[in-house]
Amino acid sequence: MAVTRRKLGALLGALVATAAATSVAAASHTSTPGVTKTKIVIGGTFPFTGKASLYKTIPLAEQAYYAYVNAHGGVFHRKITDITLDDQYDPSQTGPQTTKLVEQDHVFAVVGSLGTAPILATWNYLNKNKVPQVLVATGDAYWGNCVHHACQGSTKPWTLGWQPDYPGEAKLYAKYILSHKKNAKIGVLYQNDAYGKNYLAGLKTGLGAHASQIVDAESYNITDSAQVIGAHVLALRTHGADTFVIFATPTATIQALVARTLTGWTSALTLVNNVSANRLFELLAGQSGASLDGIISTTYVGSQTQQASLPGMKLAKSIIHTYAPALDDDFAQGDLNLVYGLGSAWTFVYALKHAGKNPTRASLMKALRTMNTSKNPFLYPGISLQTSKKRTFPMEQLQMIKWSGGAGGDWHAFGKLLSGVK
Repeated sequence: MAVTRRKLGALLGALVATAAATSVAAASHTSTPGVTKTKIVIGGTFPFTGKASLYKTIPLAEQAYYAYVNAHGGVFHRKITDITLDDQYDPSQTGPQTTKLVEQDHVFAVVGSLGTAPILATWNYLNKNKVPQVLVATGDAYWGNCVHHACQGSTKPWTLGWQPDYPGEAKLYAKYILSHKKNAKIGVLYQNDAYGKNYLAGLKTGLGAHASQIVDAESYNITDSAQVIGAHVLALRTHGADTFVIFATPTATIQALVARTLTGWTSALTLVNNVSANRLFELLAGQSGASLDGIISTTYVGSQTQQASLPGMKLAKSIIHTYAPALDDDFAQGDLNLVYGLGSAWTFVYALKHAGKNPTRASLMKALRTMNTSKNPFLYPGISLQTSKKRTFPMEQLQMIKWSGGAGGDWHAFGKLLSGVK
């Protein structure tokens, strides 16, 4: 039978429709940005340069872990690609860098980005566009308190932290001070932004009726010089403080510990927040003349120098040596940021495995908000990851640590693992 033009047109139309339907069906499993049959693309912003660049080994460790996972088959046969951009810990740079990750690189999720102010600068944008902003490297209360309640005008269901929150940590320091130095006169050095203010607020809450024992609180800016930090430390001592609490990022912490020594204030009970309680940082302070013995802090990750025999620390050493060998010396010296990065990346992979064989952004968030595992090998023994509608911080446990051994010493755990930190 001859094929008329009308029949030919109908036939071609049917073929085009069938092809289009087939194309849509074939693409449906990859309609989620950053997800294909063979890979998952994620990204994050970090201070590779600038005042907070001592944190740059965190993303390098995360990429080492993803390389390890990829070498062992990936997640449901998909390899993880992690795009990391430098924002210099500057919120004005975090915005455009994050926009690039979402709109040009089409990432599945923004994972592990670092810094309170940088996260605050981007969470409206990411939540509006329903892009996961997860396992952020900052412990401010916002990432938990703003999930189910109004915060800055809207809820932030697409943002999730990882580490124990800063106010909860500060409350532990308040409890320690009141238990060991009841009539302490407290001087606080804190970063002049939401990060430092979160810590200071937690300390005041923990002190309760004793909050008036804070005789002075000196704020510094991230760009301040060592001389300015030293002047703040001297001011605290001049106000009669006999207890020194440091809520600072690494460089300022190192400078403050050196200034404490130079001003002859080493008798003060000194507490350092855990984001700066990295053995590598304290070694740098010791090399600059700081007296370190007796300072107090907390931890939630394993120690490669004090717990080298733990399976997780052996695995950590192997991963770094195999996939980031340039960091072997940092690992050997006790750079806890490497363990932190491995632990954070492990958590993402854990959630990805529970997000389904064809993950969506929504299924990833569901997996992250329903975690319950104590198998993360890079955490301090006994610490678990748990989330639910009522528990919005994955970790609510901390271990107290104290420095001993002088300039070349180390952190040593004491007391029992503390739970309910929030």
